[in-house]
Amino acid sequence: MDRDMKIAFGVMVNDFVRLDMVFRKSEIANDVPAHFVKCPEYATKGLNTLLDVIYEEDDADVAILCHADMFFHAPWLETVKERLLELPEDWVIAGVIGKDLLGRISGKLHDMRLPQHFDTSDIHDFPQAACCFDECVLIINMQKKFRFLEEMKGFDLYGTLCVLQAWEMGGSAWIIDAFCEHYCMRPFTWSPDQLFIDNFKWMYDKFYRLGRVDSTAIGVPEELSDKIVELLE
Repeated sequence: MDRDMKIAFGVMVNDFVRLDMVFRKSEIANDVPAHFVKCPEYATKGLNTLLDVIYEEDDADVAILCHADMFFHAPWLETVKERLLELPEDWVIAGVIGKDLLGRISGKLHDMRLPQHFDTSDIHDFPQAACCFDECVLIINMQKKFRFLEEMKGFDLYGTLCVLQAWEMGGSAWIIDAFCEHYCMRPFTWSPDQLFIDNFKWMYDKFYRLGRVDSTAIGVPEELSDKIVELLE
């Protein structure tokens, strides 16, 4: 992959007003392809639809799958290209915020519900190996022909699933230094529902031998990382 890599966006949308208010206000050049899928049955199915369209219509090197409430300033795509060139050839997935291999939040992002920025550069060098991502931005190496396992239903945890799948195929996943803004509306009172718990158990049973199974949606002390399934029960 070189500096002239072709990039396309894919966005799952359940609120086109929100899309118009945030993502479409991003400072992205008009000639950068962007595709949308409305209210898919579940996330992995919708994301695969977007990846197929990007592969077939754009022949892109890189797909950026993001939420409709993400805002990107003008230099962001150029920054992403530079950061991706720092990754090893086996990279499959990258993101802007996630957890490192010890389960610590890593990355640079402004969650617009909070005045402070996430910025873990005091404890992390970038790129930083990831065990999971926040799903707000996922960057896919299209040359690896990655697709999400559609066995997992619902709209959570695919930021964990993609890392586990990358490991299973012998690849790697990385958090890069590419600050952006997330105009998130999920309330802080959110808690995992039964589908989240069932999906986490499914991933754990399927992938735990590969490495840490974690999520940015929940916090687990390092010394209890191997008992995370028990904590959810």
